[in-house]
Order: sequence, then C-alpha cells, then structure tokens
Amino acid sequence: MNKEWITELPCTDGQRRNKNTNSKTIAFFLFPELTPLDLVGPATVLEDRGFNVEYVWHNREKINTEINSFKLYPSISFDELEYVDILCVPGALDPFSIMRDEKAMRWLNKVGKNAEYVTSVCTGSIILAAAGLMNGYKAATHWLMGEYLTEFGAIPVHERVVIDRNRITGGGITAGIEFGLQLLSILRSEDEAKTMQLIMHYDPQPPFNAGTPNTAGDKITKMATDETYQLLAQKTPDYQQSIMAAKKFMEENLC
Repeated sequence: MNKEWITELPCTDGQRRNKNTNSKTIAFFLFPELTPLDLVGPATVLEDRGFNVEYVWHNREKINTEINSFKLYPSISFDELEYVDILCVPGALDPFSIMRDEKAMRWLNKVGKNAEYVTSVCTGSIILAAAGLMNGYKAATHWLMGEYLTEFGAIPVHERVVIDRNRITGGGITAGIEFGLQLLSILRSEDEAKTMQLIMHYDPQPPFNAGTPNTAGDKITKMATDETYQLLAQKTPDYQQSIMAAKKFMEENLC
C-alpha cells in the first residue's frame, strides 16, 4: 500500500501554536511545487529559536512540492497576516508559474515593503524580484537562473549568501542552511548561530567537487543545464509567457 508522507509545518489538525507578541515574526511564503530543501534548511535553523514562524499561503490546505510525497500545510493565510518582520521566499525549478498569481504577488509586495528583512533561498529571489522587491539590489540565486534576476531589475551575484542592505538572499538549494545560519547570527548573535550549526552537525564535506560550473567543468555543466531546462519545459512550457505577464503586472501595479 502506498503511503503519503505529509509534513505539517508547524500545525497539526488545524491547531496553532501560541504566539509570543514580543518576538519577531518570520513568514515563509509557500506555493505549489516549491523545492522542499529551500524551506526545510532555514526552517530547521530558525523554527525553535524563539521566533513566531509562519508558513503562509492563500489557505491552509496542503500544498504539493517538487517531491511527490512531500506535502506542506500552511499555518496561516495571506488575509490573516498583514505584517511580518522577516519575509522569506523559497525557490523552485519553476519560479515562474507563481508570478501569475496576482493576489500572492500583491501580498509579497505589500508585506515586503514593510518588513525588516526581505529574504530568499535559491530562485525565491526571482519571485521577490517579480514582486517588485529587488530592483537595484544585489542577490543570489541558483547559478543557472541569474539572467532572470536581471530581467526584474536585480543584480545577480554568484555567492552562497548575499547581503545587500536589508535584503538577504541564499544561492541554490543547499545554500539554505548557510542562509539560515547567517540570518540567525543577524537576528540574535554569532554565538547562537554557531551553536545551532553544531547542533545540526553542519560540516559539509561533499563527495565531489562539482557544486559550481567552475569546479564541475564544461561537460557536467552542460549535462546539468540540459536536464534542468528539459524539466522546466515539461513542467512549464510557457514559462517565458509567465515572465512577460509578471513584467506587465509589475509595471502596472507594483512600481
């Protein structure tokens, strides 16, 4: 019998945690087909550090992710959350489809303009840029997607974590843990971030030196590029139209 594993962050059967009104609110923006590791990495760092952590979407119904059996339950809706201290947007192989969701983009723009920090992991920075929140800011994203940051007025930087004023952006997928630790050091202290790093036993020693195009070489880079864009074309064959629609919406509503 097939089993579906459902991750509920942080609610169970509709019950909510008690909020600490003196603590900062961190809101992770959820959307269908997001990359789970973009979320789980920083959420693991930040969830039990005394913040009010919310996972926000249109409603509290479960959301599919890029991993078929890995579902997420939002903790709160857009209409219930009008202000956040820290906004965080995870990424996805396809960060473009969500750009057609006008209510979601308006919510991002509204809360992002008033947030203390506007943050992202991987291609989440492209979504932030499409929401009108990254114009003129340096930002990290997945190494293959930097051109799309440029299309929305951001400045791509090929680093694991980029801090530009109150914008903090993590690079591709696995950089989410480093992003979370960096954010924790800013919100609390370097010692607390180091403590959390040790608790998580975060001491990466990858089996291969192939995490960037420079270290992977031309052959592997071409294979990764071809595979990524093949998958993107399968998931969202009209993604270029999504980009055009997002630009038009941003020009008409968010600028």
